[in-house]
Amino acid sequence: MGYKKAIYRGAVCLMLIAFFALLIRPAAQIKLMTSATPAKAEPRVIVDAGHGGEDGGAVSADGVPEKGINLSISNDLSDLLTVFGFSVEKTRTDDNALSDDGDSVKARKVNDMKLRLEKFNSSPENVIISIHQNKFSSTKSKGTQVFYSPNNENSQKLADTIKDSVRSLLQPENERLSKKADGNIFLLKNTDNPAVIVECGFLSNPGESALLVDEGYQKEMAFSISTGFLDYYHL
Repeated sequence: MGYKKAIYRGAVCLMLIAFFALLIRPAAQIKLMTSATPAKAEPRVIVDAGHGGEDGGAVSADGVPEKGINLSISNDLSDLLTVFGFSVEKTRTDDNALSDDGDSVKARKVNDMKLRLEKFNSSPENVIISIHQNKFSSTKSKGTQVFYSPNNENSQKLADTIKDSVRSLLQPENERLSKKADGNIFLLKNTDNPAVIVECGFLSNPGESALLVDEGYQKEMAFSISTGFLDYYHL
């Protein structure tokens, strides 16, 4: 993993240099660029850490729930996107669900999902990246897969740029394609904004599960997703 960490750190440094170079660019040059280029609406990125609180999500063979992994990657992703100059809103910032209303786990889960959807749909400028982990009956399944909402043509574009970035920077052997969400994925079914769910890896795969709980790998995953978003933004 040493070479991957070196790539990650080097890429972060280069992108930070580029970002701060833009900040100090002469005002006249900025004015020239903006006058020649039509204004582009700035997106607000909703970073959604899946599950939380009593809803742990998928659980690895050694008992690690996905909710904590989701939160760590989401926090790293939010920090990167903020540094890159984007407006970012997180659906949760700690190990709590969005709602504790309801007299059963199911009722509280339904209320939690409704509140997430409200955040997703709070502005037409929102772009949603929801972070999750996968699990399957076979321990051989591995690799990031991105699901996209069928309601907005830009959702597939976002899914593809994130998928390509993860493959390029982190998982060169990953041949999974972006997949249109079916009606069973409530949040993607009910938002009209560009929206994806990034299933970062399989907790059912022992090797990948060990990576997903590693803080360094989580940062690499967040960076790969963030560069995918930048590619989408510059399409």
